[in-house]
Amino acid sequence: MALSIKNLSINIGDREILCDQDVGIEDGAKVGIIGRNGVGKTTLLKAILGQIEYHGNIDFNGKAAYFSQHIDLDKTKTVREIISLGATIHHQNDFEKRIIEIEALLSRPDIYENHAKLNKLTEEYLELQSNLSKHQSNLPTNKIKSILSTLEVKEEWLDKNVGLLSTGQRAIIALAQILSSDAQLLLLDEPTNHLDFKRLDILENYLKHFKGTVLMVTHDRYFLDGVCNTILKMEKGKWIKYNGNYSAYVRMREETFKAQQSAYDLEQKYLFNEKDKIARIGKGKAKVKQGKYRETLLAKREAVEKPNLDKSKFKILIESKKIHTNNVLELTNLSVGYNTPLITDINIKIGVNEKVILTGENGIGKSTLLKTIEGRVKKLSGEIMLDKQAKVGYVDQELKDLKSNSTLYDEIFALVKDHGKTRQQLSIGGFIDDDDVKKQVSKLSLGEKSRLNLIKVLFEKPNLLLLDEPTNHLDLDACEIIEKAFLDYDGAILAVSHDKYFIQKIADRILEVNDGKIKQFQKKH
Repeated sequence: MALSIKNLSINIGDREILCDQDVGIEDGAKVGIIGRNGVGKTTLLKAILGQIEYHGNIDFNGKAAYFSQHIDLDKTKTVREIISLGATIHHQNDFEKRIIEIEALLSRPDIYENHAKLNKLTEEYLELQSNLSKHQSNLPTNKIKSILSTLEVKEEWLDKNVGLLSTGQRAIIALAQILSSDAQLLLLDEPTNHLDFKRLDILENYLKHFKGTVLMVTHDRYFLDGVCNTILKMEKGKWIKYNGNYSAYVRMREETFKAQQSAYDLEQKYLFNEKDKIARIGKGKAKVKQGKYRETLLAKREAVEKPNLDKSKFKILIESKKIHTNNVLELTNLSVGYNTPLITDINIKIGVNEKVILTGENGIGKSTLLKTIEGRVKKLSGEIMLDKQAKVGYVDQELKDLKSNSTLYDEIFALVKDHGKTRQQLSIGGFIDDDDVKKQVSKLSLGEKSRLNLIKVLFEKPNLLLLDEPTNHLDLDACEIIEKAFLDYDGAILAVSHDKYFIQKIADRILEVNDGKIKQFQKKH
């Protein structure tokens, strides 16, 4: 057994994340952890690593490595320096702490006077040192080179400071650290976010053939289908384990729901008939006694719970300011970049209702193009012509426009200046309960932050949305809700995305950045 969890309960403040849950994960399993934003998927991974308090028992074999959705690499170091550091390896035994304790004991004179105690501590010390060396990562040079080659990390990246890399490039470097370790258990939190199509395929192939065990949180439906042989669905403080990939989970989930709904309907019909019979029983002494007996039987009957698919239920309606023109945006001979151009000779027209997706490898200027159109980065040359009625809304993949020390209410009230409208706007993103509204932004999951960020942008009723990886961090239900909202949206969209489901659903045109140029578009199939 690669991972054994028994009687696991986790509470964050007054909020129950998990209650008395058990699961066993076999060696070599590839497990997809799914559930709504904020349900506790990241919290579960951190509990396995011992980074948060919990009740119960968690045991895993060997070494574990963790990829965090918060890509926190030292931006002052070069890529070469980061790679040479290797990944942090986690193990269940706190060898270092006990070694320090024994060293302190061995320095005491009274221990030397007790030969039996001295010998016992010395034996334990040597065994701990041996175990510690086994659990430390040995940074196998050949494996590092192989992983860098597999992930197609370019030679020119290696001597760059990490701070100069794109978000996608930093994600690739963080993955390279994890995959080049000698960990047998990989805990991956949203590893597919920010990756281009090529790296998604590479990572999928690597994980499928990885001999160890993988637990990953991801919203990427294609990736879940391609890699996972087990799905762990978290909901309402519990989880359910399903065998098979995501598509198999969906089928089983729907079949189970239908069976539960049928059982519930039959029970409701039975209860109605019994209560009707009781109501029609006469008022004679014997009849009253019979009625009370029937009522007692009904009261003792085990209730059949109404089934619930535990889906996100919020609805987003994206309003846009009316615009009377054919094209909302026209780019002519535009070049974008920083000191040197990343993309040149950009000539694009975007219609008022058109949905355009921009794809291409990590680090080649897609996000820079959106920032240049929005005005956060200066153009190098060429023209950006927005219609005079254009209202631009920009959704940043790094969520930098949120204040971590604010509450959700504060963030929206600062825009609308009205209590009722603030609550109305928050409800658009599924934030309805008082507990949700009063949460600090710093306490939100990244998926919840993404929804809050989108609410802020949509309040201005933009007729041109610039979306940088808009489905990153969102749970599967939220992705589908937002995809439908974008389809119903009357304005124009220019989006950077590598989410195949999202692209397939909304794209009228797909543009590809390659070798510093935007290539001929291909029609949506």
